[in-house]
Amino acid sequence: MPEERSYKKYESIKLPTDKCSEEYRGFEQCCCSRMLVLASSTSSDSWKNDKSSAWVKLANVLDTVSFTLTKDGQPTTYPLTTNDFVQQPFAKYTTIDWQTVLSMDGIGCYELNVDWGIYGITGSYVWGKYNLKEFTIESALRTARLRTFFNLYHSIEQIDFTGTNVEDTIRFNGFIGKRQPNMEIDNLIYQNRELKTVVRENLNSYEIKTNPSCDCLINKLTDLHLLSENELFISDYNAHNHSYQYNDVPVIVEESPEIDYLDKYQRKAVLTCIVGDRLKDERAYYKGIRKG
Repeated sequence: MPEERSYKKYESIKLPTDKCSEEYRGFEQCCCSRMLVLASSTSSDSWKNDKSSAWVKLANVLDTVSFTLTKDGQPTTYPLTTNDFVQQPFAKYTTIDWQTVLSMDGIGCYELNVDWGIYGITGSYVWGKYNLKEFTIESALRTARLRTFFNLYHSIEQIDFTGTNVEDTIRFNGFIGKRQPNMEIDNLIYQNRELKTVVRENLNSYEIKTNPSCDCLINKLTDLHLLSENELFISDYNAHNHSYQYNDVPVIVEESPEIDYLDKYQRKAVLTCIVGDRLKDERAYYKGIRKG
């Protein structure tokens, strides 16, 4: 008699993992420390208020995920919500508005925990550890920040962010600035050998540079914020910056990030990346003689 067989199809999926835990090799530990997040109790300015997002890709409708925000090990009163992606079935995300957290639970040390169940397998890990402070000039000094909106397909995580527009910020010790106008110049030589302006255009570029940092920060910059950004905004809070006007300036990545691994036998590296204005509208040009 022929053997009866049943057919079942299982979609392959990469199980979520804790990307910040690492084995001890007898050297300086370089895992994720507490990320500084700032929020203002008196201002709604976007560059004074950080946000943090987390996401997980599930396999089917029976899979589960829950996001939990704790303060000093205890659940917060902040109403953390789990949201669906527009174009990605079974993937979930959450976004923490630290300004609301500040008003409800106050400053302090927080952890965002992820508990998941996929195909009957369960797990949990800490997505991020955060140190929430009130935004002041003093608390923001020596930091820079990227504010990013994700609205593209992320091939690394196989999640389609299209239409969802997930917002996330990353604040780090470093510097953003060193504007270069990169002026495009187009002049016209007349028959009398006189030069006159046709077009002048500033194609501004800016430098993003971290302090020596561990791979947890560097990877978030290279493999997420600078790789997958759909909209990117830069802010700088350093006292020695030439300009104090870098407050959520809209930019786009123009050159590949570069990583300097510094001296041998140490684990930290410095990331540098050149970005430019998203809107190229600093122009002066000849429009001809107007009559009348």
